[in-house]
Amino acid sequence: ENGAIMMSSKRWNLIIDPQNQGSVWIKHKEAERKLQVTRMGHAKMIQTFEKAIAAGTSVMIENMGESIDAVLQPVIARNTIKRGTKRFLKLGDKEIIYNDDFMLVLQTKLSNPHYPP
Repeated sequence: ENGAIMMSSKRWNLIIDPQNQGSVWIKHKEAERKLQVTRMGHAKMIQTFEKAIAAGTSVMIENMGESIDAVLQPVIARNTIKRGTKRFLKLGDKEIIYNDDFMLVLQTKLSNPHYPP
């Protein structure tokens, strides 16, 4: 049931996964779409997002804490800018061509996380 909801949802998915069962399932399910796994604050997190947004691949942020990096707010909110027939997303100081196939999965082990809307 949860898998069906997750695959048909229009929003980014937040997985509350204290035992990592959901993470294992996502990694297996999204392997063909070249899932990239990163963590909040990782040195190459922004570069991972830049490549995935442009290429339309999936990204999973593992073990999220209580806060979300401010640079990722436009990605999470899907704040795209339309110019002509293309859509762009501002990530930090760069504007990246947004591919509609891009998918983001947020995973936390916290039992009751509170993130800003």
